[in-house]
Amino acid sequence: MNPKDFIKARLNELRNIFPELSFKYKYNPNSHTHIVDVRPLDCYQKNSDYLRYEADFGFEFDNRFYPETILFISEDSLTQISNPEFVFNANQFSEDLQKEMPLIEIENKLEYTDFEFENHFALAA
Repeated sequence: MNPKDFIKARLNELRNIFPELSFKYKYNPNSHTHIVDVRPLDCYQKNSDYLRYEADFGFEFDNRFYPETILFISEDSLTQISNPEFVFNANQFSEDLQKEMPLIEIENKLEYTDFEFENHFALAA
C-alpha cells in the first residue's frame, strides 16, 4: 500500500468514527509531506479521542513511510490547502434534518399585468 492509499483508508475510518470532522488532503512533493486539513477547529482541539487517534495515525505513518511525513493542520494554521486532491466532508445532516419536511402551500402573489417593461428601465451609460 502506498502512502496516499494508506491516508485515504485512514481518513475514511476517521470520518466514520468522528462524523463531525471534515478532512482535505494534498501532497507536497518538494518536502515529501502529506498535508491533512482537519475542520472544524473546536472539534479538532477539544476531542481527546480524536487527538489520540491522530497521534497513533501519525506515528504509524512515520514508521511505515519514512522519509515521507504527514502534517495535520486546521483553519488557524499558516499552511493552507488551496486545491485538495481529495476531501472527506463531515456528515452535515443530523437526524432532525433527515425527518420529513411539512408541505407548505405557497400563494402566487404575482399576477399578470399589462404594462410595458421598456418604460420602467433606465439605461446606464
